[in-house]
Amino acid sequence: MDADRAFEVWVHLTRSAGWHVVELPADRKVDDRTDLGAVMVEGIKYRIRFSRRVRRHLADDSTGSLSYKDALGFAAWAEPDLSSS
Repeated sequence: MDADRAFEVWVHLTRSAGWHVVELPADRKVDDRTDLGAVMVEGIKYRIRFSRRVRRHLADDSTGSLSYKDALGFAAWAEPDLSSS
C-alpha cells in the first residue's frame, strides 16, 4: 500500500467508526517521509504517519527446515499534533 492510499484508508476507517474527520491536505511536512498530512478529529489536530510499525511473522524454508522470524510491515496511525502552530 502506498502512502496516499494509506491516508485515504485511515480517514475512511475513522469516519466509518463514527468520528468527524476534516482533512487538512495542505498541512504535510515534505521533509518527513513518514508524515502523510494532518486531520482534525473532533476539534483536535492529528498528524497521520506511515512507516514500518506492525509486527508480522514470516515463514522461511530456504534452509530446508521451516522457521519463523519477525518482520515489520507498514501501517498508518495518528499522533496528536501538540505544536503551537
